Amino acid sequence: MAKSPTKTPADTSAPKKTAATKTAVAKSAAAKAAKPTVVAASAVDIPVPAVVTELAKKDFLDRVTETSGAKRGTAKKIVDAVLMELGDALQRGENVNLPPLGKVSINRLKEAPNAHVVIAKIRRSKLMVEASKMPDTPSEVEGDTDD
Repeated sequence: MAKSPTKTPADTSAPKKTAATKTAVAKSAAAKAAKPTVVAASAVDIPVPAVVTELAKKDFLDRVTETSGAKRGTAKKIVDAVLMELGDALQRGENVNLPPLGKVSINRLKEAPNAHVVIAKIRRSKLMVEASKMPDTPSEVEGDTDD
């Protein structure tokens, strides 16, 4: 009568983890522990909205007409042409460098059932942001004084 082999405690433990499993577990643990990076404040105080808002075309057009002093009809034609050309350039995969706006670099292009998806990033120089906050007229620089 032969005895059947007995199992050792190592044989009854959970299955061994492979290197791929260990890597996946380490990545998920790192993702859970990841915290946002805190960036030092820049010289320009840029408000960071608590909620992302959307600028509608009508409001954008209002801002352009107010800033440029152009008539609304003229500004609308120009804004439509600029937005159309900007969208077409991005769809063609062209990186766009427009100094007041910044440099738009395309990361990916993707075709969806009802749209062309462009994933891009915009990089703005701190000097451009500071320049956009500077007053344009000397009276704004010196302050309005009544003589």
